[in-house]
Amino acid sequence: MCVQQLAGSGAPHIMVTMLRIERLRNDIAELSRLAATAQRRQLEAVQLARRWWDELPDAVDLRTHLEPLLQESAGMAPSWSGGVPATIAPPGEPVSRPITDLKGLIAIGVDGSQIFPDRHALALYYLIQVGAVIFRYNGGAPGVEVREWLHYKEEELFDEQDYLIGSEALGQERMIKEMEVLAELSATEYQGPDSPVLGLTDGPLLWPYVQRGRSTGEKLGTYMKALKSVQASGAIPVGYVDRPGGRPLLDMLWASRLAGEDLGEKWSENPLQPLDDEILMMHLLAPGEHTTWFTRPIPTNTRHAGAGQEIWFCYQRLDGPDQARGGHPTIARIEVPSWAVIGEAPLAPMHAMLLHQAEALDGYPYVLARAHEEALVTTLDKAALEQSIQRELFGAGIWARASDKARQKLLLGRR
Repeated sequence: MCVQQLAGSGAPHIMVTMLRIERLRNDIAELSRLAATAQRRQLEAVQLARRWWDELPDAVDLRTHLEPLLQESAGMAPSWSGGVPATIAPPGEPVSRPITDLKGLIAIGVDGSQIFPDRHALALYYLIQVGAVIFRYNGGAPGVEVREWLHYKEEELFDEQDYLIGSEALGQERMIKEMEVLAELSATEYQGPDSPVLGLTDGPLLWPYVQRGRSTGEKLGTYMKALKSVQASGAIPVGYVDRPGGRPLLDMLWASRLAGEDLGEKWSENPLQPLDDEILMMHLLAPGEHTTWFTRPIPTNTRHAGAGQEIWFCYQRLDGPDQARGGHPTIARIEVPSWAVIGEAPLAPMHAMLLHQAEALDGYPYVLARAHEEALVTTLDKAALEQSIQRELFGAGIWARASDKARQKLLLGRR
């Protein structure tokens, strides 16, 4: 952007320049070349991974083989985060269950949104909003619930080091609020085993934040309490991770090939590095199929287990046969507490419910898409909120205005 003085005018004229794409053509071409090379490497790695998958030992033998990696006391690889079979089902055999009768089932989708605190705004605050959609398999219209929280007190806005809270702290609070809303709605909706309640969250159930200080530990405890509340309601929380990254099963595959004496030193030398689990599952799972259940022996999951909420996961392919022929496979990581799998009966319709929910939106669950729509804080919502705050401040005799920087950015954002 440049500023020029207009002839005969005291006001500067702002000339907005566009991104110079032509200057980036060489970089764009190099990006494309590297992507093509990476794709070739991926296809080569997939062939190896598929062979190793077919040759996996049974679940008991595999767990025994991986045991040195699971023992931090061995001092070999305490940071290993690969997958471990959680059940005795053969880990290399995809599971395909027929569509079951979903009559009576209740699916609740929850998602959240936020306004971050901004020093340049007219007032210092942040907002969290959680939307929920209740889909009852009884022919009725879906129900909608929305909750919102406005935080503006000094003790809420600053962390232990007196810094303005950032995206990670808000992410933690949002995750807690989503689970608390799910617990509240589950307690209302659950009517007994004939009407199972499955609560979907948009993202992992496994707490994704590294503990840093007392505040994070307290928030993890609050999150565990909310998970227990969902369990006490009779419902099952389900974490839905769209387009999952990560490599826990690829790390497991490589560890399964190593001799015991090499586990401590060579587990990180995985020749399947060009892949992630999603790419592998695209080649292993047929539409509707899912893997057996796995767990991850990482410190956070150990804390989950200590609270009776260890998280297990599987991968499921949610595109139907027609979509698979003309589109991109849809792979999701599904996370549930271990007690839900061990109970088995209430979880039986979950995979069928996910397939049904995904049919409406070409691979993404309807209740989560609608929950996001309800939770989203739009630009207009934010403007209306700030106008209301400004009116209240003015009524209290306080003149508040956004900073010059904020007003200038708003002006430029309208181009």
